Amino acid sequence: MGLCAFHFTAFAEERGTPEQEAVWRQVVALDAGPEAVLVSTAKSQPLSPPKVSDRFANHLLAQEEALRRFLLTKPAVHFFEANFRLARVLALRAELESNATLQEQADAVLESLEKGADLQQQAHIAFERISQWMRRNRLPSKEQRTELLAAAQEFRDRFPSDPRVARLLVEVATQFDREPERKRTLLEEAQKLTREAALRRRIEDDFRKLGLLGKTLQLKCSDVGGRTINLEQMRGKPLVLLYVSGNSQVSLLGWKTVNDVLRAWPEVQRVCISIDVERALMEGGRKEYGEGWSVSWDGLGWSSPLARRWGINAVPTCWLLDSRGRLISLNALDGLAGQLEALKESERAGR
Repeated sequence: MGLCAFHFTAFAEERGTPEQEAVWRQVVALDAGPEAVLVSTAKSQPLSPPKVSDRFANHLLAQEEALRRFLLTKPAVHFFEANFRLARVLALRAELESNATLQEQADAVLESLEKGADLQQQAHIAFERISQWMRRNRLPSKEQRTELLAAAQEFRDRFPSDPRVARLLVEVATQFDREPERKRTLLEEAQKLTREAALRRRIEDDFRKLGLLGKTLQLKCSDVGGRTINLEQMRGKPLVLLYVSGNSQVSLLGWKTVNDVLRAWPEVQRVCISIDVERALMEGGRKEYGEGWSVSWDGLGWSSPLARRWGINAVPTCWLLDSRGRLISLNALDGLAGQLEALKESERAGR
């Protein structure tokens, strides 16, 4: 889920010297990532988030080393792609290590490449900048969302035939749950542009969520202790419904953010649905952030009926229901305290 999962369009096939090609094969071989190790390890026991993070960090260092080794050969081929890959690796390291110097280095590499870039290369650079921005701003403010929308619209206008435009618009639309009409407009435009079946299904999911606004939600399931969770029986007080994954740091950050706000709102009910496949990941998140929450988990991941029924396709997804069980916000992470104050005033006025 998200732009950072994309691979850029393949660059034209080039051939260098035998030495360069040997080093380049080492660069490309690292595209397999640390996943093969992670999968084999997960067969016996899931890795803890710190261990996953360490493996990812080591893999990024290996990629950077291979790319710098290739660039030392002063290549006449693969030059743009090697530098582009280096900028991406540096940006990912900057995010992982909260290292502003690495981000400055990544920006400098892209700026240098841009000077001689052709149209396709300019599109890669522009798209990478947006991807990096979205990774750095996982829970953007209203002003940041406006900035993101402007960047996406500029990309669409500069590169209208780029196959990534539709997916970019869908990703941006996820940030506008508090502005349903704008979200709908972005989704409608993306729907017209794409022929990708998976993306069309995702757009349909997002339309389904928009259609739930103002509706009374029905949900009955069990928590991890076997007790029944029934939204119908929980009416009478506001409720936060949160979808998370213990395998997503931004998801856990969202859970912490909600908890910080709800300390001042003890009357608000809390239901969390984990979309983890591995129980250990669910339990890790529940142990850290789940006090006061009813947590449900069925181990089916994104295929879970608890997610599919409402088109949930991203975490964290955080909804706010009023005292009558009606869905009034598709993004309770955005200014939750203010949303609860507004709900309190609304219900006091009898609306």
